[in-house]
Amino acid sequence: MATLPILIAGAGIGGLTAAIALARRGIPVAIAEKRTRFDEAGAGIQVSPNAGRVLESLDLGLALRRAAIRPEALAIGHWGGGKPLLAMPFAPPVEGATPSRSLKRADLHQLLLDSARTLPNIRWIIGRGLVDAHETEEGVSVTLGSESGGTETVEAMALIGADGLWSRARALVGDAGEPGFTGWEAWRSLIPAEGLPDALRRPAVALHLGPARHAVHYPVSGGKEINLVLIRAAREARPGWSREGDASQLTEIARTAGPGLRDLIERAPNWRIWSLYDRAPARMSKGRIALLGDAAHPILPFLAQGAALAIEDAAVLAHELAMRLAREGSAAVPAALAAYAEARTERATRVQQASRKNGEAYHLGRPWSFARDFAMRRMGPDGMRKRHAWIYDWRTPS
Repeated sequence: MATLPILIAGAGIGGLTAAIALARRGIPVAIAEKRTRFDEAGAGIQVSPNAGRVLESLDLGLALRRAAIRPEALAIGHWGGGKPLLAMPFAPPVEGATPSRSLKRADLHQLLLDSARTLPNIRWIIGRGLVDAHETEEGVSVTLGSESGGTETVEAMALIGADGLWSRARALVGDAGEPGFTGWEAWRSLIPAEGLPDALRRPAVALHLGPARHAVHYPVSGGKEINLVLIRAAREARPGWSREGDASQLTEIARTAGPGLRDLIERAPNWRIWSLYDRAPARMSKGRIALLGDAAHPILPFLAQGAALAIEDAAVLAHELAMRLAREGSAAVPAALAAYAEARTERATRVQQASRKNGEAYHLGRPWSFARDFAMRRMGPDGMRKRHAWIYDWRTPS
């Protein structure tokens, strides 16, 4: 096998998962990350079974169990409170089954970092972001740059763009377009659980639907904190990926919330805001360059599948590369990346579309919300599970 590494641009959740999956198969990896500090943005994250099975296959099951909470149920209700529309218990613990889990995004990122740092065939290139790349006879010549303007060139077997929504790698496979603002922004906060009513501290995911707004909350940090995400309409995008939010801007929206949700909003010690952007799925590979996660198919946060899709991508990418490199060597890299793209494009596009549709349904006003509520009640817990089985039952190809 060729000794050139697979170069992964981006050390987020998807990039780290890909690096671990490749390195555990004996494939050398280099990770280039433009940040010099790994302070992962975000608050909480849900790891559904489709993603959890991948992490367990990488010997991360024990670390994940220690860091995460297993929600007992999903409760969907109205923004203004009242009787829940739907209460769906999650599957009871079954030996060998992978559950849904919730944890702090930073905790998931840290356990991936810890795992990657133990693997000797992963090289770290910190403080360097992707600038350019072109194919050579043996692989890819990748130019990396620092904030100060310095550059270096790294020779690689392939380049994997895991560099997020504003991906530079995406332009290298032929899509230089810009993401489009959706008209929505996400407000996120971590709220101390101490002193909250038991109903707000229970291990469950609660979803509150309202006109042009919705909120979701669930416990993290072993139950010591509640992750709260509030999505609301916004007239324009604001600069900055993650910026501080002024709680006074939520006074009116909090006033209309039900008692429990209003209590959480008012107790939030601070807020971080993200303007939400969207873009069409990209071509996922070209020659020896491939895209992964948000670089290829950004997922709006209305189905809790953005990180899960990146983790799935990583598993399929590692599978295809390992299988073909073992048989044919480095010359098989373009075919392996093409097979990866073919395996992932349809599913990623379907999940992306389902998330958009969820967002439309969540934010309906009257009278259309009456039809949504009727359909949800008629569907019931069993119908809800069947509706999403195609997402959660996914498994890595063998």
